[in-house]
Amino acid sequence: RTLLRADAFGRERHAGQSRRGSDTPYWVHPVRVAMGLLQWGVTDRDVLVAALLHDVVEDTVTTPEDVRGAFGARAENLVVWLTAPDGRLAGDAVRGYYRRLLEQGPPDAHLLKIADRSDNLRSIQALVMRTGDRHRRWAGAYLHRTQWQVLPLAADAPSRARVALVTAMADLAPLVEPG
Repeated sequence: RTLLRADAFGRERHAGQSRRGSDTPYWVHPVRVAMGLLQWGVTDRDVLVAALLHDVVEDTVTTPEDVRGAFGARAENLVVWLTAPDGRLAGDAVRGYYRRLLEQGPPDAHLLKIADRSDNLRSIQALVMRTGDRHRRWAGAYLHRTQWQVLPLAADAPSRARVALVTAMADLAPLVEPG
């Protein structure tokens, strides 16, 4: 029941948004992230709620307090850990976020970030395959950022998560521009 409420909450908050370069409704991404976690054997309700809501603070007008009020402090805390600074800001802010996540973030936040990034890489792979040269450079930069931002989080993650991330990276690599 809580997961259905979180899914409905996320769908409502992401209403009108779509994935980059496609007509796919944005809410499909958080659902895929939650499904990936389930495939990895994750059954913790708060972790799955956070998967369904991991982008609501970052990409909508939703506040952490909104998440806390609807789903509790632990789900809010995980969503906050998954809320990265805007990538267009100074690189130091982004580097600092990933350093804090690696050094201080709870293992569940690491797992969520790996699931999120794995799904993003798969979506980008499909985008590049569909659009050819149009997104290759951007995809290559995203893949490069994944190497220093998210791959270190996988060192202590369950093997299913590590394999999913590394496989998604390897599958995208031949499709992007080098460098």
